[in-house]
Amino acid sequence: MMEQKLKVYQMNFDGEIDAAMMAEIGRVIGQLIKGEMYGLIMNFEAVDHIHFTILPVLVSEQKRLQSFGGDIRLAMMSEYLKDIFRTTGVLEKFLVFDTVAQAAKSFGVSKTITNLPLGL
Repeated sequence: MMEQKLKVYQMNFDGEIDAAMMAEIGRVIGQLIKGEMYGLIMNFEAVDHIHFTILPVLVSEQKRLQSFGGDIRLAMMSEYLKDIFRTTGVLEKFLVFDTVAQAAKSFGVSKTITNLPLGL
């Protein structure tokens, strides 16, 4: 039997990631799980700031995907954002990549999906 390839979704962000955005991320992850898509790449290329208070929530969302054999990978993070993750003690919980392509490759896929499953 061939091992099924992990389906990987790419979320692009810009500006600021706050508690409201984190709630949206949680909602999206719920949809991904329903659509049996367990890989998530968070593209931080256009992100200026992330609220440190939401990082524990991000870690619990990562555990949720990991329980299905998936993961959250981070890409295109500025040193500033890495410092926020580092200060909060969560940076080492994530695999961080310079590019989205590298993050996709780490999941064993050549391209990511940017539209949600099930038309949700």
